This record gives sequence, C-alpha cells and structure tokens, in this order.
Amino acid sequence: MTRKRLFLVLAVIAVAAVVAVVIVVASHLPERGAGAAPRPSATPVPTATSAGPTPAETAFTVADLFCRPDATQNTWQRSLSPHLTADAAALYSAVRPANVPCQGIRDDAAPVGDQQTGTDRAYQFTASTGGPVTITLHRDTPSDPWLASYINAGGQE
Repeated sequence: MTRKRLFLVLAVIAVAAVVAVVIVVASHLPERGAGAAPRPSATPVPTATSAGPTPAETAFTVADLFCRPDATQNTWQRSLSPHLTADAAALYSAVRPANVPCQGIRDDAAPVGDQQTGTDRAYQFTASTGGPVTITLHRDTPSDPWLASYINAGGQE
C-alpha cells in the first residue's frame, strides 16, 4: 500500500466513525414535540388555562404577607421577597416585622389614583390595626407577573 492509499483509508475510517457517533447520539435524543417537557421560563407567562393571579389578588397577598408583625425576620423576608421587585426587596430587606404598623388585612381592594395601566397598578386595603395599606404593583411588560414595587403601610408617606 502506498502512503496515499493509506491516508485515504484512514480518512474514510475517520469519517465513518464520526457518522456512526452522530447516528448513535441522535437516536438517543427525544424527537421535537414528542414527549419533551417544555423548559420552564424564568418568568411564568400566563396562558388561557393557567391564568396567574389578578393584580388585586397579588396586591392582597403582598399586603397580607407584609402586615405580620409577629413573624420572624427570616420567615417574613422569605415569604415576601418573591412578590417584590428587586428594588423593593432591597428597600424592605432592613425592615423588622415587629416594626410594621399594620395587621389583619381585609380583602377589600380599592384601586388607587391614576396608576391603573398595563404595567402599573395600586390598591388600598383596610387593616384591622394600623390604618390603610397601599400596595403599588409593577411589571416591565404586559406578559410579566405583577410584583410589588412599594408598600405604604399605616398611611405613612
């Protein structure tokens, strides 16, 4: 065998090996759309079958979680933080629940002011202790979930 033929045979064997590897790998991959679970997105997108909570429901949840002066610091932060924007989470990270001036939120949401847009909303609730609680919600796009960007508890400014 000449050198030229030897290189040609080795090249054919290498190409055949690569093709065999590709075929084996491809046979173990799931087919598109056939039983493949959808990848979870970082931001849940509401669909017709899994509509997320309404803005008023989200605001009530935030108000109810915020107005718990008897909660421990860690419990309070862990339960409230997923419902806050990044800026609000930073703002309220230093708050001690015992210093929160409200308790016992009633589910009587009333829209507040001119902040009723596709990306901003505000709702006011009555607390059994501490006066009105206003929750301002924000989302960057109409498909993003509502998050609290500001909480005004007990009528404080």
